[in-house]
Amino acid sequence: MGNKILYRMDYEKAIEALVWLAHKNPGIDIYHVAKILYFAEKTHLNRYGRPILGATYIKMPFGQAPSEIRDLITENVWMVDPEYIERLFSAIKIKKEPYDKLISLREPDINYFSETDIECLEESLNKYKDLTFNDLKRISREEKTWNETEPSDKIDYILMVDDENKDKEEIIKEIRSTSQYVRF
Repeated sequence: MGNKILYRMDYEKAIEALVWLAHKNPGIDIYHVAKILYFAEKTHLNRYGRPILGATYIKMPFGQAPSEIRDLITENVWMVDPEYIERLFSAIKIKKEPYDKLISLREPDINYFSETDIECLEESLNKYKDLTFNDLKRISREEKTWNETEPSDKIDYILMVDDENKDKEEIIKEIRSTSQYVRF
């Protein structure tokens, strides 16, 4: 595939998204976080022509994983500014029993989000929060983004635009012209 459409994620907004998820669904595991964020971003892109966070999603064995979010949660100081890691862990804690689960230590700052961001995050959380690991894995592997991306490769945002979306060409044109400049 030619030039992939990718964004530069805003870490402060991503931290608030994690706090929001941990506040709305205390004890949410990081696998559910990854899937809820992926589907919220995809839904928002298809409805409103832009993602919510602009995370870089990677094709992993169990589905799409937001690379920067994973690095933030796993405290990968080689990839994430330690200041962001400190901000995250002053807002959430991770309980390891047996999987990493997020617990909010404060209210999320919703000023980082538009009404449509919250709409799509809520919709994704409600739809996917109670699904099992295997159900989420199956659904993730049915996605075009998983089927048309090489293992461990970055997912092209163009693949997130649904084929049946009546505005597909317009959305693709818009994200091609703005993705390199937009920072969420």
